[in-house]
Amino acid sequence: MIRKLLRVGFLALALSGAGSVVAQTYPNKSVRIVVPFAPGGSADGTARPVAERLSSILGQAFVIDNRPGGYGTVGAAHVAKSEPDGYTLLLVPGTHVLTPRLLPNLGYHAINDFSPVATLVFAPYVIIGAKNLPFTTLKDAMQFAREQPGKISIGNSEVTTRLAGESLAKVAGVTVTHVPYKGGGPIANDVLGGHLAIGVVTPISALGFHREKRVNSLAVTSPRRLASLPDVPTVAEALGVAEYDSQTWFALAGPANMPRQAIERLSQAIRQIMQDRDMLDRFANMGLVPAEDTSPESLGRLMRSFSERNGVLIDAAKLKLD
Repeated sequence: MIRKLLRVGFLALALSGAGSVVAQTYPNKSVRIVVPFAPGGSADGTARPVAERLSSILGQAFVIDNRPGGYGTVGAAHVAKSEPDGYTLLLVPGTHVLTPRLLPNLGYHAINDFSPVATLVFAPYVIIGAKNLPFTTLKDAMQFAREQPGKISIGNSEVTTRLAGESLAKVAGVTVTHVPYKGGGPIANDVLGGHLAIGVVTPISALGFHREKRVNSLAVTSPRRLASLPDVPTVAEALGVAEYDSQTWFALAGPANMPRQAIERLSQAIRQIMQDRDMLDRFANMGLVPAEDTSPESLGRLMRSFSERNGVLIDAAKLKLD
C-alpha cells in the first residue's frame, strides 16, 4: 500500500512539473509566424519587428512565413491544421473573425480552432475630405449628407474601412454612397483631386497630405487621438457622440489546444516588447496603437466582441466577398 501511494505521489509530482519544463524549454527550435498576406502592408509591417524582438528575447529564430490568398484564409487554414505545439503561429488581422460572415465553407472555425496568444496593436483609420467641398469638419459633412441623402460618397478599400464608413453613417443617422477601391492610395488620390468627397484611409496614406494641408483630415476612427495626428479629432469628438470605435487590429494566435505554458511564455515576451520605447515609436510612426492589455484572455474577448459587433453591420449591409 505504501509503495502504491509513493508511486501515485511520484506520478503527481512528475505531472505537476511537466508544465514548468515546457515553460523552461519553449522554444527549443525556430518558430514560424504565418502572415496571411503578401510582404508589405500593415500586417507584415507589424509582424516583422515583433518577430525580431521575440527572437532576441526567447533565444530562437521567429521566422515570417507569408502565405497570402483568399482574403487571409489560406494562411489561417494552414495554422488551424498545424500541430498545436507552439511552433506555428498566425499573425491575426481583425478581418480573420469576420470572414465566416463573408465567405462560406472556410473549413475552420475562426475562433474555436485557434488559441489566443496576445493582442499586438490596433490599426485605426483617418477620415479625409476633399478641399473643394462646402465643409471642412466631419460634423458639417454629416449635416450635408443629412440634407442631401446619398450625395456624399465614401471611398473604402477593404472590409474594415467599409465598416468604418457604415458605422459612421449609422452613428450620424445619414445615408451615404459607399464606393469600393483597390487600395488606400487611389482613395487618397481621388479625394486629393476632388473626385471623391470622403475617404477612409490608413494614417500613413493620410499623413503627408495632412501635413501639406491638401486634404481635410476630418477625424480618426479610434477612441483616442493618434500621436502622429494629434490635431485631428476622434469621430466621437467631431460629432459630439458618446462613443465611436471602428478600427482593426493585429494579434498572435496558434492552433487550438496549444500548451498553456507556451502561450504564457509568448505572452510574457509580448508584454516586454510592448514596453520597449523604440518599438512603441516604430508602431506610432506606422499609425498603429499598441494594445494596453496583451493577455490571451483579452484577445479572446476581443475576437468574440469584434465578430459580434461588426457582424450586425455586415448583415445589415449584406456584405459579401467575391
